[in-house]
Amino acid sequence: MSYAAAFLVALVATLAAGAATFVIQKKFPFDQRRRSHDVGSVVFLQFGVVFAVLLAFVFSGAWSEYNDAAQATTLEAGALHGAAMLAAALPPQDAQRFLRAELDYVEAVVDVEWPAMERLRDEDLATDGKLRAAIAGLAALRGLDADGRDARNMIQTLLTDAHAKREMRIYEARNGIPIVLWIVLIAMAAALTLSVSFSAMENAAVALLVASAFALGVAGIMIVARLLDYPYEGALLQPPTDFLVLRGKLAALLASAVPPP
Repeated sequence: MSYAAAFLVALVATLAAGAATFVIQKKFPFDQRRRSHDVGSVVFLQFGVVFAVLLAFVFSGAWSEYNDAAQATTLEAGALHGAAMLAAALPPQDAQRFLRAELDYVEAVVDVEWPAMERLRDEDLATDGKLRAAIAGLAALRGLDADGRDARNMIQTLLTDAHAKREMRIYEARNGIPIVLWIVLIAMAAALTLSVSFSAMENAAVALLVASAFALGVAGIMIVARLLDYPYEGALLQPPTDFLVLRGKLAALLASAVPPP
């Protein structure tokens, strides 16, 4: 969801609440609304508590998953950087081969997979294949001394951790709040807004203002939850900053791993 779409949804919710209140104020006299106010206010409070708890649960879940996605990205890039620094100590030819494979993966993440996560909410299989190829190429290294084998084992551990964080990143890209839950929230919000519109306020302008403000507040919270829901798309998408920085570091390591003539 873009900022423009979010603003449009908030505007429509506010205008709809105002229009409903205006019609109700004209169609139902004040005395008629006041007679049902005592019972309606109790139902409104109880129903509102249920809605508030559900909305808080949804918002908290969306915020938590948004932060988990950011953390997974940072940890994946950090593990890849640690593997690259250890790989730079391998024999120059082996170091070059591994760093080139890792750089190819990072470039694919930035240029191919990030747009795929934004458009399709899914991974790019070819990009995943590049990471698997780097892991397989590392495992195939032969002729290493004891220090080289220790370095290889540590690099393998870091790459395994990076792959695990990648899986977490893809999971967050794919999964969001179920549509059924959104339907329930929207229905409850609409019912509560109508309850406010039916409230026993004699001044029509005040009733219209209160109902519109209530609708705007509820819609605003739900819109923010929706913006956070899928962390790699929309106005609040997570940028590939960590991978962009890592790409520069890998290029520098690759240049320093050139064997002497």
